[in-house]
Amino acid sequence: MARNKARFIAARCAVVIAVLATLVAGCAQETPEGLEQMKYIDEKTDRVDLSALKRDIMVTQRELASMGDADGIVGILEPADGVLMSCSGGRHQWTGSTTIEYAEAPEQEAYFSLVESQLADSTDFRTERVFTPDGRDEWLVVWSEDGTRYSITVYTKMAKVQVSSSSWCFTLQPGQTEGGLF
Repeated sequence: MARNKARFIAARCAVVIAVLATLVAGCAQETPEGLEQMKYIDEKTDRVDLSALKRDIMVTQRELASMGDADGIVGILEPADGVLMSCSGGRHQWTGSTTIEYAEAPEQEAYFSLVESQLADSTDFRTERVFTPDGRDEWLVVWSEDGTRYSITVYTKMAKVQVSSSSWCFTLQPGQTEGGLF
């Protein structure tokens, strides 16, 4: 009962995060009850499988950032580890990013439209366009069914596409952050 009440309360919250220079600032939404996040949680210990969560997010980051011309990819920047950011109620979320450099600069509108069309019939993802807090740039945000947010930015002048992610918020268990690598 208390767990369901906490989930209900958490479903109503949103947290503003500031991510390191390689990440895009964005809003991380608390995950509503009933989404697919449970595949990462051991029901007996309530422990999140951080390595599986990170692995799946990084796979999606790379897929979203490399939807352009595959033959035109000249570089990939994908840090092996991410950052744990604080959420409300002492919880955390995993954040990371993938940047793909292309030989020829992708045009932002064409890239966003490509991603939207690729995901149009998906039951696993939904897309929305949002403007940066200063209103100067547009992001394409992709939400996964587990509540992970992927913000896509096209840097046309640098011929790069960056996907920054922030997972749903979860509770860390004692000892889970030992070693400092996430």
